[in-house]
Amino acid sequence: MTDTTLLIDSTTVMPKALTEERGVTVIPVPINVDGKEYREGITITPEQFHRAMETSKQRPSTAVPGIGEFTSYYDRLLERHKNIVYPTPSSLLSGVFNSAAQGASQVEGAKVVLVDPLEGVGERFFAVDSQDPEMGARLAEIAKWTEPTIVVMNSEFASGACGLVAMEASNAIHEGQPVAEIVRRMIDAKRRSGIYVVLNTLEYIVDRVGGLSVFLGTLLKVKPVLVMKDGSLVDAAKTRGERQARAKMIELVKERVGGGPIDAYVLHSFAPEKVEGFLAEVLEGLDVRTWWVDDIGCSVARYTGRGGLALAFREVA
Repeated sequence: MTDTTLLIDSTTVMPKALTEERGVTVIPVPINVDGKEYREGITITPEQFHRAMETSKQRPSTAVPGIGEFTSYYDRLLERHKNIVYPTPSSLLSGVFNSAAQGASQVEGAKVVLVDPLEGVGERFFAVDSQDPEMGARLAEIAKWTEPTIVVMNSEFASGACGLVAMEASNAIHEGQPVAEIVRRMIDAKRRSGIYVVLNTLEYIVDRVGGLSVFLGTLLKVKPVLVMKDGSLVDAAKTRGERQARAKMIELVKERVGGGPIDAYVLHSFAPEKVEGFLAEVLEGLDVRTWWVDDIGCSVARYTGRGGLALAFREVA
């Protein structure tokens, strides 16, 4: 039995080679298309999802695995490991965090840690606030436990930014660190990470910005740059054309990190033909130590549409 294992769901984008090498368990989230349920990465591919976005009568939507499904995953993993850490997508964008927490509460004999819950938690949970100046004392309490521990973290990110937090957890696990130190490393990675997204079309955020705004934005060829801030996807800048939007993302990252070194995750919404050029711009404009390229994932692609781009980053400590 190894001490700790990493659990993620398919909304978190993490290099497939690394998940396989490190034995990371991935829960495929449900995707609803015209009344039928599929599982991301299992029964529906990114290309099929994008095709459904463009042709289905109703916009495809992602859903949340049931509480019992989470409990089943935890039970199986605890047969081979003492602890589980699970960074989830932002609880403001998805119900995964809450469902995963409730599923953990059903595991007999396990302690449950919730990192950055948005609401107060019951006696069954041990809450850790990453902004709490006394966080060190909370982690010291976890270090004393002998019971199996399940950590569910609200990453306040999505896609590759959540993946960067998960990769830091994976590194700490691979080094054999105790669960309290793994949690500390995840929180530190969260503080040093971010993600910017550029939309290829405004069509799929019509509910968010309104039909008239979408029409005018499309007419003027506006390319909004969005940022994940405090768990929500909000406007960071409005640009004219994709080239300007890509340059703006790089500029915003540089401002955030002060020109310091980063790890970069270049993400695309089924647009591999754009990746080479954008990656070259990122490598030229930023001090990139390690980089990866991947599909952005269905949870974000449902807003960007085909051809969207994103840049997730983590400041190098």
